[in-house]
Amino acid sequence: MAELGLGPDDIAKLEPEIAYITSNADDITVLGLFTDAGYQIAFASLYEGGLDSASVGGVASALTLTAKMAIQAMFNENLSETIIRAGNGYFIVTQAGRFILSIAGVVVEKLMKNVKVLRIAAQRIAAQFPAY
Repeated sequence: MAELGLGPDDIAKLEPEIAYITSNADDITVLGLFTDAGYQIAFASLYEGGLDSASVGGVASALTLTAKMAIQAMFNENLSETIIRAGNGYFIVTQAGRFILSIAGVVVEKLMKNVKVLRIAAQRIAAQFPAY
């Protein structure tokens, strides 16, 4: 992780937030923590369709970059999160300071609870690792 500017102390600060998400989110199939550029810091997938960290990181990074530009242009605000929902699933990308948190799930009824869990973790990560 040194190539990403993260030392052992930084990883120790991030681990409890990932544990918080896995302990409190319901029925998620993908969890990722990435840099703004899409580099993987943490990733787990239970999805049987074969999602890999490079795919999720790339999508999360591209969505974040595009959404940041749109939100800045339209509202002159910083991006908080992007939620993409389909009939049988969803993908959430949340800005967490200098990182991006993303989860995916297939139980749409759990979406709002999982958004709340992700927001709490993102706020705590952002407090320790503010955006550049």
